Amino acid sequence: MTTEPVDLERLQARDPHLLTTLVREISPRMRAVIYFYARDDDHADDLLQESWVQILERLDGFTGRGSFAGWALVVTKNVCKMKLRQEKRASDTVPLEKIGEVASHGLALDEELRRRRQEQAVYSALGRLPERERDTIVLRLFEGRSTAETATILGISKTGVASIVHRGISRLRRMEEVRELLLEWMGSG
Repeated sequence: MTTEPVDLERLQARDPHLLTTLVREISPRMRAVIYFYARDDDHADDLLQESWVQILERLDGFTGRGSFAGWALVVTKNVCKMKLRQEKRASDTVPLEKIGEVASHGLALDEELRRRRQEQAVYSALGRLPERERDTIVLRLFEGRSTAETATILGISKTGVASIVHRGISRLRRMEEVRELLLEWMGSG
């Protein structure tokens, strides 16, 4: 069984809003994957944008044998892994002319490292939530969308949004790294 690659231009001609619809519907799920890899919200935005660029550039690689959303999530995960490898290689070395600058900003670097560890703990914990809870929390709490908007995007009721957020937050509180983070934020750790 052979399948042809997707022709986006042909699909766009039939539905001029197709790409906008795909971005709106799939981006929350992509963002949930990205939060597992991202340092912060700005980094997550960059990774989301790069993921969409790669999806569009590799569109002929989608054969239609599975769901487009599933394929897009695989591309997103691969983009995140690739970017992390690139950043790790770049951060492993400090140029000779920057050594004095790094030493003089030691306290700022310590604070930045602590902040990054905290964010990574949150993103890691989010990555361990069930997909529905993670998507709902990301949309509602991280992106600041209203309950009604979150319900519309995810195709659930407004009371369902509140229930899922509550259940997800309860799961997060039971996770060791989140408990440690909460203690640190409250000054008890």
